[in-house]
Amino acid sequence: MKTRITELLGIKYPVIQSAMAYVAYPPLVAAVSESGGLGILGAGPMTPEEVRRSIHQIRELTDKPFGVNFLPYHPQADEVLQVMIEEKVAVASYGRGDPMKIIERTKPHGIINMPTVGALRHAVKAEGYGADAIVVQGMEGGGHTSYVATTVLLPLVADRVKVPVVAAGGFADARGLVAALAMGADGIAMGTRFAMTKESLIPDSVKQFYLESSENDTIITARVTGTRCRGLKNQLTDMLEGERRGFPVLRTFSGLLQMRRAFNVPWWKVLVSGLRMKQAYEVSVSGLGELAYASFGGERMYLSLVQGNRELGFMPGGQVCGRIDDIPTCKELIERIVHGAEEILESVGAKVKS
Repeated sequence: MKTRITELLGIKYPVIQSAMAYVAYPPLVAAVSESGGLGILGAGPMTPEEVRRSIHQIRELTDKPFGVNFLPYHPQADEVLQVMIEEKVAVASYGRGDPMKIIERTKPHGIINMPTVGALRHAVKAEGYGADAIVVQGMEGGGHTSYVATTVLLPLVADRVKVPVVAAGGFADARGLVAALAMGADGIAMGTRFAMTKESLIPDSVKQFYLESSENDTIITARVTGTRCRGLKNQLTDMLEGERRGFPVLRTFSGLLQMRRAFNVPWWKVLVSGLRMKQAYEVSVSGLGELAYASFGGERMYLSLVQGNRELGFMPGGQVCGRIDDIPTCKELIERIVHGAEEILESVGAKVKS
């Protein structure tokens, strides 16, 4: 199956694995790319050295193209970008930030820029800066998400930009791929669905929690990472949503200290990161507060997605978890989606003709 996105990325199928912190590690990334899709390393919480080591590990497992997702407000964002350039990564993936600076720095090195957006104006702006493709994520998606449903946002963006568009938020199967193509996309990106595969390193008990969750068992909250983030309901989200509204001073200082220690950077870099985050997310409160929130959120994601705590950790996930009931390999999943989509396209054609 060929589309503009397969041609641009040099992949076999128009299926992309969304970048997920603490989930999109080398085994998953390599499995997706090796199976004909595009795997993307979730490098958000990684140091530059960890990013480089992960890139090498992926290349030991596959010679197919893959991407690296990073946070533009990362305390060592410049160093991470330099690693990506030196390692000749195929695709740069990122959310809100300053796409112009990222594109200006990476494009001369042949790196394809594929930012993720949740609003029409951000898509138009990214294309204007020179983005090669755009991932459009609607509010159904897990993690940081939009205010607008995919079925509304996707056609809006597809009608306004000329670069290839990838649909994200609510996709898990062949029907989703066909629907995305019909609405103007050139492919789909999936996070929750790829998290529920055999190559995903999420603990089995947490995978089971996802499988048991319905479309009604997710919540959008800003109390975990500081910005709107969709995840599974559990004891943590119940507790945080029940907190008195206000600015959590102790959590702020604790989060900032944790971030400084994790990346081993001076305080001025933490301050710069806070300013970048305030600009990127257009927040009304201190960027440092948002940065501290992000650090707290990262800690809670690690607690669940790596350590297996289903109640006090945070598990990002889309509403599509209600439609996931098995854990296949990445190869089985991608081939099921693509072959199923081809069959659906044929049957729809026959139905219309009849």
